[in-house]
Amino acid sequence: MLSAALDSTGNHAEFALLDDGEVVLEALRPMRGREGAALPDFVLSELAKIGVKLEAIRRWSVGAGPGSFTGIRLVAALVAGWCFGREGVAGRCLPGAISLGAALSPAPGERLGVLYDGRNREFIYYGLAADGNGELAPSGESEVLTAPAAREFFRERAPERLAVAACEADAVAALLPEGVAFTPVGEISAAPLARNSRFAFDNDFTKLVYIRPAVFPPKGT
Repeated sequence: MLSAALDSTGNHAEFALLDDGEVVLEALRPMRGREGAALPDFVLSELAKIGVKLEAIRRWSVGAGPGSFTGIRLVAALVAGWCFGREGVAGRCLPGAISLGAALSPAPGERLGVLYDGRNREFIYYGLAADGNGELAPSGESEVLTAPAAREFFRERAPERLAVAACEADAVAALLPEGVAFTPVGEISAAPLARNSRFAFDNDFTKLVYIRPAVFPPKGT
């Protein structure tokens, strides 16, 4: 059975296609601003390269953040449309942080953290925990931190491995306390999202993890 995952982390979109759990296609594309409009064509053109029709994909996994309001909504809405009304096709949302965390090859039972640039001189910490098979799910811990808050946050914690998208590494590093190290991840794979067995295919594309919600200015401003 063909399954796929689509995610937007940092300034890129990541797409992966699996056949019975084996990766048959992985692709990365820069996505900045209005480039998000090219997301459907990006996926369709990658599928065309290996002769696969969109309709052949039976399971879809969406990277649901943490991330910016617009980026994760765009991916979720696109995949929701591709799944809508199609018998035998199912989709789900799960944290895109799992892809970043999986790049560290977590050990069974390990707890680790993923860091994101939150803009406004802040970064977000998102905790993950691996089960007995090393498969990741949220630990339930998530914080938006300034540099002073980060010093206190990491002072009270046991050492853990941290991952950050390479495109956001400089922004995050500027806010981290001295001595707190992380692993920058250059090419992020969406395949761990498609493989993850800890989230149900419930066709609910509203389970998004925002850095912060959209802000709409009052009328007349």
